[in-house]
Amino acid sequence: MHVVGMVGSMRKDGNTNALVAGVIDEMKALEPGLSAELIHVADKTVEPCRVTCSRYCAESRFRCSIPDDVNDVLDTMTEADALVIGTPLYFRAPPARFQALAERLVSVFFYKETQGAGGEESPLAGKPCGLVGVAEYLNPHQMLEYLHDFCTVLKMRPVRLDRFPYLGVAGQGDFAKDDVFSPFERTRDLAAELIEAVKRKERRGGREK
Repeated sequence: MHVVGMVGSMRKDGNTNALVAGVIDEMKALEPGLSAELIHVADKTVEPCRVTCSRYCAESRFRCSIPDDVNDVLDTMTEADALVIGTPLYFRAPPARFQALAERLVSVFFYKETQGAGGEESPLAGKPCGLVGVAEYLNPHQMLEYLHDFCTVLKMRPVRLDRFPYLGVAGQGDFAKDDVFSPFERTRDLAAELIEAVKRKERRGGREK
């Protein structure tokens, strides 16, 4: 089992990284043979979406025409058995580079589905993913909702928790004092749900229906 963590924060050693890495560490504890890698969006070159090249998106096999790191990120996501995707809330939105990455990938998948021919299946279809949202002052649940929409458009399968905040792991302010979102407890819950989702997908022979 191979898991990819994606950290959307521009602070590579900040709270978002701590929770994404925390989920992966909990998965390793539950599944000792698990391998993992982290993608820091801060390290990637991501240009804004041009939109005008939507014809290329529609006619290409889930590829973007802009020659930066986005296609490589998509390849890494495709090769993973599961993803843990986290981003903080900056100024009522995720960091600009992560938002550009999300916009680029959403455009590729949207135009392929709505204007492409042949009904080609998404390379991310049914892939289990866990979500992490972080905020200093505002409600981090906004980022869980944002990420849920992002993953759904890409045809991935976000896992849900049985306890608040339900859509994933969230943390606000000082995590050690955050008894509303209980981020460290939820990392264990999300890890268990992700492992079960991967195994369920494998039992069903690939894409989870």
